[in-house]
Amino acid sequence: MKTATRSKWGRARFGGSPALLILLSVLGGLVLSAAFAWLIWQFGPDAVAQRKALAAVVAGLVMFPAAFALCWVIMLDRDTLAGAVKDPDSSIEGKWYEKAAFGTFHDLIAMCGLGAMALGLLPIDVDPVMVLCGVVMFAAVDTTVRYLLIKKVEG
Repeated sequence: MKTATRSKWGRARFGGSPALLILLSVLGGLVLSAAFAWLIWQFGPDAVAQRKALAAVVAGLVMFPAAFALCWVIMLDRDTLAGAVKDPDSSIEGKWYEKAAFGTFHDLIAMCGLGAMALGLLPIDVDPVMVLCGVVMFAAVDTTVRYLLIKKVEG
């Protein structure tokens, strides 16, 4: 069995050098962030054309690092990445994350139940988008705090 050469950036699943993987990730990131900017331009809030263009450009620039990373992760062959864990699900960090996510799930059930009861009983008029954003933020913070606590206790 041949072992692949490992590098800091790894290689693409379909072969080639790390430079090719980075180049394709940059191009993919540019395409995705340009598409996101176009969506902001077309369906964003009504405003003067200059403000819409500025919002689209800023959104595209902000989106580029995440789009680049997404393309890199999709095209990367994990076996060629230096320092990559062979089986991340069986690592200790994977077990910590699993415990944190399990606890967060139960916290979300309790929070959503109490929130639904409060919204049903009290005359509160809230934007559903903001409520869902709050739920997602709560889940992210809860998972992070739980992960760090588990890491501190068990690590």
